Amino acid sequence: MTQHPLGRPAAAIVAVLLSVAAVAAQSRDRALIRDAVAPPSSEFTSYLEGELVRVSVPSNWRELPGWNAVTFAPEGAYGNAGVKSVFTHGLAVGLARNDKRDLRMTTDDFIASDVLVPWSPRRTFEYAAVTIGDRPGLHAVLMHVSEATGRLERIEIFTTLLRNGTVLYLLAVTPRDCVPEYVDVFRRIMRSIEILDCDVCVR
Repeated sequence: MTQHPLGRPAAAIVAVLLSVAAVAAQSRDRALIRDAVAPPSSEFTSYLEGELVRVSVPSNWRELPGWNAVTFAPEGAYGNAGVKSVFTHGLAVGLARNDKRDLRMTTDDFIASDVLVPWSPRRTFEYAAVTIGDRPGLHAVLMHVSEATGRLERIEIFTTLLRNGTVLYLLAVTPRDCVPEYVDVFRRIMRSIEILDCDVCVR
């Protein structure tokens, strides 16, 4: 099991866009993003992030830590689009402030400001109620054009609240034509989620 701190929540975390610092040492140009990447491994590895979240992901995905977020993606699926760092296949887990004290409103703002670039003010989001770890949350599915490849990609957004009111988000991203290959993988990942924001947790 690998442990890595998520850090304490500050401003809303850039979602599909990774922290530039997080991948600077690993990718410095867009050429590292490939159209074809290795399929998800059937073997999974468990990670404990920030003593807050335990998650299992395919063993051939790399852990790419950022500020208040961590991304898991295979080789060839992360790099830069201009000055921004992006990923095209994989999962991001992070924290965002909940200034409005309302999960739906905060999720709306998070998607509009950090997930969709550019975003149309006429666009609205539909949510389904889900369970994330041991608590209620929201789930939305969006189609968007990837800044990295110019191709349509499917983005699944999951959000829930930690005990201190901070929003925990998970973003599952894959190109539209790869969706069938990833559906069961993302379901398995979501089933693995454990949220450990308690005073005393048995690990």
